[in-house]
Parts: sequence; C-alpha cells; structure tokens
Amino acid sequence: MNRYIVAFFIFSLLGWIWESIYCTICNHKWANRGFLYGPICPIYGSGSILGFLLYDLIKAGHIPNMQWWKIFILGFIVSMVLEYPTSWALEKWFKARWWDYSDVPLNIKGRTSIPTSIAFGLAAILLMKVLIPLTYAALSFLPEVLLNILALLLVAIVSMDATLTISTLTDFHKQVAAIDEGFQNHMTDIVDQILKNQNSFYNKVIRRIRVFKLSDRKNRIAKQLSEKRFEELIKEYFESDVVQEMDQYIQHGTTTTLEHCENVAWISYLINEKLHLNADEKELIEVAMLHDLFLYDWHNGEPSRKTHGFDHPEIACNNAIKHFGISEKEQEAIRSHMWPLNITKIPKSKVALIVCIADKYCALIETIRLNKRLGLRR
Repeated sequence: MNRYIVAFFIFSLLGWIWESIYCTICNHKWANRGFLYGPICPIYGSGSILGFLLYDLIKAGHIPNMQWWKIFILGFIVSMVLEYPTSWALEKWFKARWWDYSDVPLNIKGRTSIPTSIAFGLAAILLMKVLIPLTYAALSFLPEVLLNILALLLVAIVSMDATLTISTLTDFHKQVAAIDEGFQNHMTDIVDQILKNQNSFYNKVIRRIRVFKLSDRKNRIAKQLSEKRFEELIKEYFESDVVQEMDQYIQHGTTTTLEHCENVAWISYLINEKLHLNADEKELIEVAMLHDLFLYDWHNGEPSRKTHGFDHPEIACNNAIKHFGISEKEQEAIRSHMWPLNITKIPKSKVALIVCIADKYCALIETIRLNKRLGLRR
C-alpha cells in the first residue's frame, strides 16, 4: 500500500515537471502547472496508480500480459476518463480551469482532446514497460519502516498544502474569521451579563476567559475541563461493542485502530477548540471515532488489502451507517478522510477538513511511535 502512495507522489512530481517545462517553453515564461502550491500534479499520480494496479494484476496472473497496442488504447481511454470529469469538477468547485484544449483539434468542450489522449496513450506504454519496473526496483532498496514513514510524511505535507490551496480558492479563511468574530461577540455579551452579578474573585476568572488569554501550561483547570468535556463526547462510543472491536487490530506502529481513532478525535477536538473553528463538536467526534470502522486487519498480506487505502473509507462509512445511523454530512467526512490519496473525495466541510488533517498527523506520529511526546492520548 505504501509503495502505491510513494509512487503516487513520484509520478505527480514527474507530471508537474513535464507540464511546467512544456508550458514554460510554449509561453516563453515560467508556468507552475500544479493545482496545489507544491510541485505536484495529482492527476498524473492518479493515472500512475491505475497503471501500478494493472501491472500488479498482470504479475499476479489475474490478467493476461498486454501487448503495447492494448496498453496504448487503455491509456488513451483512461486519459479521457480522468481529464474530462476532473476538469469539470475543478471548474464547478473553484470557478477556474487548470487546462483548456479549446485550441486543440478534436477537443471535447476544451476539457480533453484526441491529440492529447494519443500522447497519454504513448506515455502509458512507457509507464507500463519502463517506469513502473524501474520504480519497483528502486523502492525495493528502501527498508519497510523507512517506506512507511516516507509515505505518511508525503501524505501529511501534501494534505497541508491542499488545505491551504482549497482555503485560498474558496475563501474558507474568510468564513472562519466571520464565524469566529460572531462567536467572540456573542461570548462577550454573555460574559458582560455574568460580570454584573458575580463576586470579585469570580470576575477575575471570567475576565480571563473573556479575552481568551488562558496561560498555556499553568492553567491546569482549563485543561482538565477541556479533557472532561472530550471524555463526555467519546464516552458513548467506548460503550459500543462494535467500536471496541477496533481494539483487536493494529493500525500504525503499535497503536490499535481504536486508539488511533481516539487520537484523531482528540487532535480534531483541539484543532477546533484552539483555532475557534466552531465546528459541531458532536459531529466532529463522531466522524473521528468512526472514520476507520472497517473492522479487519489490513496488515495480513491478503491481495485484497493492497487497495486498503482506497477501499476502507467506504467500508468504514457503511459500518457507521449500519451501527450508528450517521448523517449524510458525516458520511461525506468519513469518505473523504483519505484525501488526497482518494483524489476525487475532497473534504467539503469544516468537520471533514479537520478530521482529514488530524488523521494525517496522528498516522505519522503513531508510525514513528512518539504518541505521548507529541500530544496524542494513546
């Protein structure tokens, strides 16, 4: 699984290099062709993952070996299938186009074209016959532990990059600021009323809350109250037998799936609290506690587990629907928590975005086994 993740980033980088050089030459000025701030084009990574899956199926004997012309046709079709809906989705969500083939002959609404798909068909031959075998050979020299850490680190970095990109494109930061301002004003009004009727000692405490200047390490009471509130929110899930079943399976390092979900819930809770994002606490905790409710050992080496990273959000979501009847908003958040690996499942709400970021952070810390030192609960 981690080989797929590393390969995704390798070919996303190669795609970015190719497109940036090509467009720079054509336009006679520097062109950054990435959707994100960083040097990657995820659509190339997504196409390469399909190539890796096909390559593995051929090597395993599930699919007969393919001649070059069959690979060409498949690459031609896949490029059209990837480019058209991706272009449509980006334009729908962000009101912008990252590529436009309107000037290219035989184009389809400028989103894809016959000539470019022919080029991608030829690239598919190069990918299957040369690049994938070379990539596997290179990755075979890396120790498994290093490969795991590298995969998590890359996912964490790109997740943060993607968060910044989407926040900028959708003016998300302005929405958060507006919500935060309204929340602060509301809290000020409430506290002003309380101040009129409380004794001098209590007034001093309230004033500290009013200006939100809680001293970080010294204010143990505030920390205890925060932890108590969190424990109240997660209590019902620990009373569930199906949630307890997650404790039978290892997720990262020595951390079980249940411990991982609790860690993600805690970090999500802190992000929401410290940044005053005002996401619904109950929804946030429910998504975090159930986002990995897939209930199997994904380390057992079975062939079906090779696509665990792509498959388990849907499995976990279905289990959460079955046992907890979660809302559509929570379903979307669980299905999108593996973004950007699942490139089409983009987080669309504050809850989804917070859990997505917290999940990457926790996965990295759990893998290098520094849970307690870096703020995790388990």
